[in-house]
Amino acid sequence: MSKVIIEVLYPEYNNLFGDRGNCEYLKIKLEKANIEVEVINTNLYDEPHFIKSHVDVLLIGPCQEKHQKIELEKLKTYKVAIKNRIDNGGIILATGNAFELFGEYIETPAGEKIEGLGFYPYYAKQFSKLRYNDCSVGEFEDIKIVGFKNLLSHSYGKNDKPFLTMLKGAGMNRGCKVEGIHDNNFFATYHTGPILPLNPQFTDKLIKLIDPKYESVILEFESRAYEKRLEELLK
Repeated sequence: MSKVIIEVLYPEYNNLFGDRGNCEYLKIKLEKANIEVEVINTNLYDEPHFIKSHVDVLLIGPCQEKHQKIELEKLKTYKVAIKNRIDNGGIILATGNAFELFGEYIETPAGEKIEGLGFYPYYAKQFSKLRYNDCSVGEFEDIKIVGFKNLLSHSYGKNDKPFLTMLKGAGMNRGCKVEGIHDNNFFATYHTGPILPLNPQFTDKLIKLIDPKYESVILEFESRAYEKRLEELLK
């Protein structure tokens, strides 16, 4: 593969909790495997590159709750293209409350229901005051995923395509043991942290979706940091 193109949607809003690190880490891993990388940052009022051109990975990070409505108004313009990308196996990673954009609606404390993209039959309810925080561990296939959650909301409803089965911490909400969405090559999760630097094995799995010839490049410090964090969280 000559070049990998990563598109980051709305970086002016979607960089809470260091989730820009997902793009930076992915770029580092690819370049260590001698793969050229181009990063495209798409601001809110620009047309996303993936609409008309090839993009290998689309990244959408968490934003402040007040910006979710603004983003959804723009994303609905591209609803068909986003759904086609999911259905056709295009890679998307959505983290933090970006997970909520793909559900039916987001309900504010005032009772307003902000219409989501409607791809999946769950909905989010925002809290009136306190945030929910935890360090959690979920399981995806043969990989344990560690991460951090800082939320002003939880999600409820049906989820037939969860990304993670939780081993520690809440799922979509405190009474739920599944979390996120895994649909073809679409991964959405409440986990931030950012998730890719915290989970080098999952990052390698994601890269293999981009380039099946990719050979794992996990550095010693990455593995030691991951194992130590996992051990501490599962005590």
